[in-house]
Amino acid sequence: MPQYVPITGFKQLEDALKVHAKSNCLIYMYFFGEKDSKGRSWCPDCVAVEDLVETAFREYAHPNSLIYTVNVGDRDAWKDKSPANKFRQSPFNLTVIPALLRWNNSERLDGDQLLKPELLKLFFDEAKSQSATDNTIPCK
Repeated sequence: MPQYVPITGFKQLEDALKVHAKSNCLIYMYFFGEKDSKGRSWCPDCVAVEDLVETAFREYAHPNSLIYTVNVGDRDAWKDKSPANKFRQSPFNLTVIPALLRWNNSERLDGDQLLKPELLKLFFDEAKSQSATDNTIPCK
């Protein structure tokens, strides 16, 4: 079963990558808007895809992978398009949330692409097949 790593903010993401990325393990990253005390995101698109993404993690993610669930902050923090919003900068280059990407790879699904179960399955299938042929290894 994949290991979930809840992350809040860019600094925590950097710290987690310092620990896990050097081992070349398979890391999926799911970026979403901050949730309130009832567990509901301010981002309506994030709310719309949440069940589909969670189902895809359970059904398709490599069993020894890491899944970073990355809270990008409140609406104002996300809408900030200045360099202060590091999620919008390289290497993530996010333009919309929700977003799902594989670390150190070009595969990603953004926004309403996450509403399509066939794209979610393809995303995870591609990551599994590529991890078998490149340097990516399952995480321990």
